Amino acid sequence: MDISNVLNYLVIVPILGFLMIAHEFGHFIVAKKSGIMVEEFAIGFPPKLFSFVRGGVQYSLNLIPLGAYVKMLGEEDPTEPRSFASQPKRIRALVLAAGSGMNFLVAVLAFTLAYGIGYPDSSRLSILEVMPGTPGEVAGFQKGDVISQVNGQPVTSTDQFRSLIAKAEGRPTEVVVERDGQTLTLTTSPRVNPPPDQGAVGIKIGSERGGQPVSHGPLESIGWGIRMTVGLMMTTLAAPVMLFQGLVSPEAVRPIGLPGMTQVAAGAAEATVKSGFLYPIFLITGAFSAGLSVANMLPLPALDGGPSRSWSSRPSGAAGCRPSARA
Repeated sequence: MDISNVLNYLVIVPILGFLMIAHEFGHFIVAKKSGIMVEEFAIGFPPKLFSFVRGGVQYSLNLIPLGAYVKMLGEEDPTEPRSFASQPKRIRALVLAAGSGMNFLVAVLAFTLAYGIGYPDSSRLSILEVMPGTPGEVAGFQKGDVISQVNGQPVTSTDQFRSLIAKAEGRPTEVVVERDGQTLTLTTSPRVNPPPDQGAVGIKIGSERGGQPVSHGPLESIGWGIRMTVGLMMTTLAAPVMLFQGLVSPEAVRPIGLPGMTQVAAGAAEATVKSGFLYPIFLITGAFSAGLSVANMLPLPALDGGPSRSWSSRPSGAAGCRPSARA
């Protein structure tokens, strides 16, 4: 692996570090405003590099960057004055929820910046795979081709493409694709009774954003930021129900964990370098933060065992999902 690939994979470190600091800062600021004594606010895991005391709080910077924590007075002892445990339930709940609340705000901010600095408005349909021995291979389709028309009709979604192909089954069909800056017209004959899991043409397709990024105004960008964040959170919450109903596969909602997040972040870094635009980095930051906002609201100690414990959680697998279909 060359140095550029190493740097791509290391992009996850500042992203997760920022999300962790923001999460713990949510606990910290609400605890301070509520009159709780905060003993330490630390960034990173020990060993400690340096620290200083200001306003009665010890601020520490530790060596390992993937972590952060807030230590409050008397988290388990309600007899201590100004302790966390001595506070009413509503105050304790507010302090604990503040971490997720901060991740929500970070997600909104990240998506807002993505739209504000420039985000592709147009949607394009790409070929992800061409199966051997199918009409698609015979016609000359290639992985990476961008489909723009079917029989003279513009196409921007997988459902639209499949609908037009279904109407043309058994007949020669012209499909216009873009490949390496050239526009090509390919002719295929969709099968009436294709083999299972192949589709009438034998190609796997997926929708993605394309075109030149366009900057949006502040209010429009904020609106998109809120919609994107709420949409991702609702999808994450609905995933278990959709899985139970058989509407999505187990693979589609599997938590991607740190290795998967690292891979997604590396892909975003590579896309940023190639395109020269920062929106891929902001998009995955927003997606991770929205997923973590939901994950840390779940009553699971492994996700966020309390303000003074090391911060860790898993985002929803939906964050790294890319819709695809066979046709």
